[in-house]
Order: sequence, then C-alpha cells, then structure tokens
Amino acid sequence: MLQNKTRLAIVAVLLLAVLITVLFSIRAVRQTTPIPTISVSLVQTEAVATFAAGLTSTAAAMPTSSATGTPLPTSTFIETEAISPTPSCYRMKFITDITIQDNTPLSPADVFTKTWRVENNGLCAWRPGFKLVLVGGDAMGGSPLILSQAINPGERTEISVKMAAPTDQTGAITGAWRMTDDNSTFFGDTLTVVITIGGSGTSTSPTLVATTAP
Repeated sequence: MLQNKTRLAIVAVLLLAVLITVLFSIRAVRQTTPIPTISVSLVQTEAVATFAAGLTSTAAAMPTSSATGTPLPTSTFIETEAISPTPSCYRMKFITDITIQDNTPLSPADVFTKTWRVENNGLCAWRPGFKLVLVGGDAMGGSPLILSQAINPGERTEISVKMAAPTDQTGAITGAWRMTDDNSTFFGDTLTVVITIGGSGTSTSPTLVATTAP
C-alpha cells in the first residue's frame, strides 16, 4: 500500500516538472521571437505598385488609337468683303434756293441758271458720276447735272442747272429734279424750279416720274 502511494507521488512530481518545463519553454519563445511591426509607408508603396501593375495590364489589353483617323476641323476664318453702299445710305436734303426763287417772272427765251443749296444728310458720300435729272415738269432746256467730285456725309454744296424760259408757254412753268446714284436709283428730296412768263402766275406741282428710292 505504501509503495503505491510512493509511486503516485513520484508520477505527480514528474508531471508537475514537465508542466513547469513546458511553461518556461513557451515564455522563452515569446521573449526571444519579436512581434513584427507593420510599416504604413511600405503598405502604401505596395498598394501603388499593385494599382500601377493593374493599369499596365489593362492598357495592354485595350486597342491602340489609329493615326489615320479623321482630324478635328480647325477654326475657319471667313473674310468678309467690304459692304457696298446701298441706296438707303444715300440722302439729299434741300436747304434753300440760291437763285430763281419760286414764281420768278421771266420773259420768253430768257437764259438763267437755277442753283439749289443741298446737304448730304445720308451715311454715304455721293460719288463723282451721280446725276441730277429731271423727274417731272418742264426741263426748260436744262441738261442732267453730273457730279465731278465727291460730296461727303454732312457736307453742304450748291448744284446748278443752266436753263432757258420757254417761248411757247405762259404762266407758271415748273420743273422737278432729283439726284440719282451710279445705278440710276433716285434718292433725296425733289428740287423744283418755278418761273412765270407773261405776268403773274400760280405754280402747280409737276407730274413726277415714278421713283423708288427715298
């Protein structure tokens, strides 16, 4: 009986010794093996490298662009020609009669020069070659006046037509004149000349030639 107890005591001591040995061994391993630390910069570097590798593989799988594609159109600059003057930019304003006021008495065959003062109240200059022509009434021997020089916008000038009193009429005799551009388009106010032959007379409005310009 005593021997059995002795044996159990020895076994217990041995088990305890083994357990203590194991515990000390585990502690020694923990102390000698350092726990690895994680580097944030290293993780970022590896993540960037992985992402770049993914992009490279994706780009390699995609088709490349062709150099023979249709180029985008470049901006087109349109050169506009100078806008030519239109009839609407021509104007003529009557200012006053310089000679031969309305109802001036004359004798048959009297030669006279009718002069008007006018103003270019338009936006364009009157060019040489513009004409003052009869549009109604009696020309009284007058011929169309052809401008020999330009008249600029805002400029006033005097235009004259040489005439003669008719020999076959009496009373009030009237003539109406208008300016035309180089396309024979009428513009501006109507200029009139009114004389009387054989005594006093009352002027009447002449029948005007149809015109389309202002």
